[in-house]
Amino acid sequence: MRTFHTEVEAQITQEVKKLLAAGFIKPIQHPRWLSNIVPVKKKNGQIRCCVDFRNLNKACPKDEFPLPNMDLLIDSAAGHAMFSFMDGFSGYNQIRMSTRDAEKTAFRTPIGNFYYTVMPFGLKNAGATYQRTMTAMFHDMMHKEIEDYVDDIVVKSKKREDHLGILRKVFDRCRLYKLKMNPLKCAFGVSAGKFLGFLVHNRGIDVDPAKASAVATMKAPTSHKELKSFLGRLSYIRRFIPGLAAVTAVFAPLMKKGVPFIWSTACQQAFEKIQQIMTKLPTVCAPVPGRPLRLYLASNSEAIGGLVAQEDEEGTERPIYYVSRALKDAETRYSGAERACLALIYASQRLRHYFLAHKIQLITKSHPIRSLLHRPVLSGRLAQWLLQLSQYEITTETPTAIKSQAIADLLAQFPGEDSSSISHEVPGEIGEALLANLADSTWTLKFDGSSTSSSSGAGIVLAREDGKTIAKSFKLDFPCSNNASEYEAYITGLVIAHEMGIKHLRVIGDSNLIICQTKGEFSLKEPSLALYRALAQKLEEEFDTFEISHAMRCENRYADALATLGSQVSFEGSKVDVTIDKRSMPITDLLREKFKEPNLDAEDWRTPIKAKLVAPEGVADLKVLKDYVLIAGDLYRRLPGGVLARCVNLQEAAKKLTEVHEKCCELRDGISLYRRLQRLGYFWPSMSKEAASLQEQCSFCQHQHESDQIYATFVSSDWRTPFLEYLIENILPQTSQAAVRIKKLATRYFVEGGILFRKGFHGDPLRCLSLAESQTVMKEAHSGECGEHQGKKRLYQLLLTLGYYWPTMKKDTADFVKSCHTCQLQANLIHTHPTSLQNMATPWPFHTWGLDLIGPINPASGGYIWILVATEYFSKWVEAIPLRKATGAAVANFIREHIITRFGIPHKIISDNGTPFVNKNVREVLEHYRIKHRRSTPYYPQGNGQAEATNRMLLRILSKMVFDYGKGWNSHLADTLWAYRGSTKTATGFTPFSLVYGTDAISPTELLVPSPRILHGMDLEADADICAEARVADLEGLEEARELAQARSLRYHQKLADAYEKTLQTRIFAKGQMVLKTVDHVRRGLPSPSKFAPNWEGPYLIREAYDSGYYRLSTADGTTLADPINGKWLKRYYS
Repeated sequence: MRTFHTEVEAQITQEVKKLLAAGFIKPIQHPRWLSNIVPVKKKNGQIRCCVDFRNLNKACPKDEFPLPNMDLLIDSAAGHAMFSFMDGFSGYNQIRMSTRDAEKTAFRTPIGNFYYTVMPFGLKNAGATYQRTMTAMFHDMMHKEIEDYVDDIVVKSKKREDHLGILRKVFDRCRLYKLKMNPLKCAFGVSAGKFLGFLVHNRGIDVDPAKASAVATMKAPTSHKELKSFLGRLSYIRRFIPGLAAVTAVFAPLMKKGVPFIWSTACQQAFEKIQQIMTKLPTVCAPVPGRPLRLYLASNSEAIGGLVAQEDEEGTERPIYYVSRALKDAETRYSGAERACLALIYASQRLRHYFLAHKIQLITKSHPIRSLLHRPVLSGRLAQWLLQLSQYEITTETPTAIKSQAIADLLAQFPGEDSSSISHEVPGEIGEALLANLADSTWTLKFDGSSTSSSSGAGIVLAREDGKTIAKSFKLDFPCSNNASEYEAYITGLVIAHEMGIKHLRVIGDSNLIICQTKGEFSLKEPSLALYRALAQKLEEEFDTFEISHAMRCENRYADALATLGSQVSFEGSKVDVTIDKRSMPITDLLREKFKEPNLDAEDWRTPIKAKLVAPEGVADLKVLKDYVLIAGDLYRRLPGGVLARCVNLQEAAKKLTEVHEKCCELRDGISLYRRLQRLGYFWPSMSKEAASLQEQCSFCQHQHESDQIYATFVSSDWRTPFLEYLIENILPQTSQAAVRIKKLATRYFVEGGILFRKGFHGDPLRCLSLAESQTVMKEAHSGECGEHQGKKRLYQLLLTLGYYWPTMKKDTADFVKSCHTCQLQANLIHTHPTSLQNMATPWPFHTWGLDLIGPINPASGGYIWILVATEYFSKWVEAIPLRKATGAAVANFIREHIITRFGIPHKIISDNGTPFVNKNVREVLEHYRIKHRRSTPYYPQGNGQAEATNRMLLRILSKMVFDYGKGWNSHLADTLWAYRGSTKTATGFTPFSLVYGTDAISPTELLVPSPRILHGMDLEADADICAEARVADLEGLEEARELAQARSLRYHQKLADAYEKTLQTRIFAKGQMVLKTVDHVRRGLPSPSKFAPNWEGPYLIREAYDSGYYRLSTADGTTLADPINGKWLKRYYS
């Protein structure tokens, strides 16, 4: 559970009580789904309680009911004489939750768990559900008399006198379906008002003056976050701003990833210009159905733009929508004809809903556009654009006045950027697919390469979530290996996806080499693939989210067919129209200049090495100097085993170190950071030291790796390498000490078939394994098909018998067995005590009370089945009452009447976590009297040991009384308490009665046969003074008796603690440590549900550790468990 400040927690409690009183939520005991509450601060300082339903939303299927187009709603609302604006009262909460699904909305709060009986905010399909409901209610009035977007409703009328009748109709419909509106957010019979963030009126549409004023008066951004927020505000109202993209183009470099935020003079000037524009924004109008729209276009070498307008009844041309954007990448190299046509294509895609509903009068002087629309035969890109435009009714007109053309020219003078991309395909392929924002869609790239002795080809398939696809085939007209052709296809797909503006990419391929090298599971060894790997890594970084996975060849048949088509120009089966691009050189040559590294400076560590590797004329491109290699001008380091790693500068090294470390923590596969960096193909001189230092500082890595694993350099420091070099090539280490050591130890080793063996003491050779191989062997021997999950000693002996060896074999087998997840879950229970016995002694009487319930008791007596017991810890005094129902109200009343009003306000009350003790009634009483409430951990009654001991004694006395005298047990409860209070307690040596009142109670036995004090009392009755002196003497001795009782209690506790220590096995856990906890049926003392059920579950993280021996746990994803747990039920987890 998330923790909050006391003030926030109080506000959350208040909000929850409001929801409870309104009937929106109900309490729940054992929910299967449970979400966290998230307080959001309102403008007035109060908070709104939201619920984090992310996990629930992931499990819910998407409701595809469409939300209305906001542009069309605003257009439809404008141009009316009178409006009424209404907002639903707690809109979502007016829809009841299905009883089958309601409990899935359960959430946790400081005062308990609750679930919604009405539809809450935050559910994945809440908006679609509400929109469907509103559409069903007002289906015959939509777009005629009202407009609705979720819970925002506007009632409209062309004539003012008709408005009241329409409102009455709307109210009748609301009354019929019991739809309530918020009167504080409603406005009736007005001539203008705000709808979806815009001001609509009879003349058209304006920007909300408050929004425009906020932008016009805001301070210049000082960070990337503030700039992004500023551009987001402008994007929402770009319809009103001609040439907006032109002015904001200066901000584009600041928004690039990794660029420092430097606010230049040009940025300030652009910012001030925008603020000036905001003071004189135009009024745009909604298009009138049946009238044509006039489209103005402009283009130059930098930008394209457009304006949609319409003539009113007076012949005045009024703007409807402004669009503009800058040309990107290859578009800047288009011919003049293509750029002119591109402007039209962009406008048709951006404003498609207008183009489909109206005739378009294209006002242009451009001859290329006229050719595009009227020439019967076209080819290439222009032909595909024409197919896109064929669905619209577009006519061309020559402008008769400069005024209209000047508007289009204005757009072209201010090139900017836009998130839309232009396609070159017909609708149904990429053209329609790109109408949606590519940045918000996840695309899947499938690739395959094909190579034969005579030809090669590459095929890619890019597919969006809705099934739209792009298929490409390439003929590789140059010598190419099979691995190179696979890389050609992979990199070509990445380039196309990047140029399309795709931000979220999932790659699937059947090339095990490429997939594993990309993931860092395979190292690079072929120099011919080094350039491909480096280029692929640079392209992968261009995407916001990127993932890659392997697929069987049967799942990649489309891309495989395209690759085969490119290489052999033949295709069997159904015919597919595909354009095959012929490529005469590798893609690495085509993209070399684009991704070329800048020249090295003198301080770069690679500079002197590259200088030595620069060859004189006539020397081959590939040169080796010791362990370094030059491949096409890039420096690589050759590692043991033939691994090639690209040498990177220190800036890139720092970035890769952080990125790969985060990935290591997510994967949790036990591979060290240094090994992961090598597999990904990176190298710099201090990589080993920096990787080890970073993992040593990471708490998670410390749990995942031992210190020797962190510092191990796996590939470059394989323990076998020095022996192999000495025995095969007679090469010794550089230091004399290491050389002597190798010579001495090498007598026990020999090489056969390139494999290192050790001469075993039993005479048989032992194969020497690397650390990675040892992990594989231990895993198979311990938990494989024939593994018996044996102990460390037996595993060690088994591996020796099988003929394996490595230097740290004994320690590694012990660590492996200790960290086996299955062995830890199936391990025996721990019966020893984890911590020392806690002393519950109290400083004075009535300081601490322990509460507990006995029951349910069978048979009942007069309907009573419970006994509520309170034990005072100092004197052992007991109060108890029978109960028919164990409720919070009964417990709260008992505390007030039987403890507080008789013995005063205690300092502390101890109880278990039962619902009767943890509820609203008890909490209010304790808070009112400022009494501390300590709760013992669940399933650990020893945490309230005094109350448990009292319960056993009371039941023993009560059962004997019922046996002797019969009747119901509740009639004997008072006698049982009398007997208990009058018996001497071992811990104190006194009776509870004497420690409370200063003298022992007179028992019936003393009356039956008068005791000495009864006889003595008879003699004193005549003298009141002597009686008073006797009472004073008793009271004077009371304080001494209490001190003696406290001392005896401490000695008694120490005696118990000494016996307790004999069965103590200290288990203390620190915050952040990983542990296992016993399963639920073990803690409850229930039989196991299965013979094979584990005793432990987890792992969990220690979130909080307390001195009293109990802990709060959280799962690996950070979710805190609701109840604390005693250390008795925990043990350390080894990963």
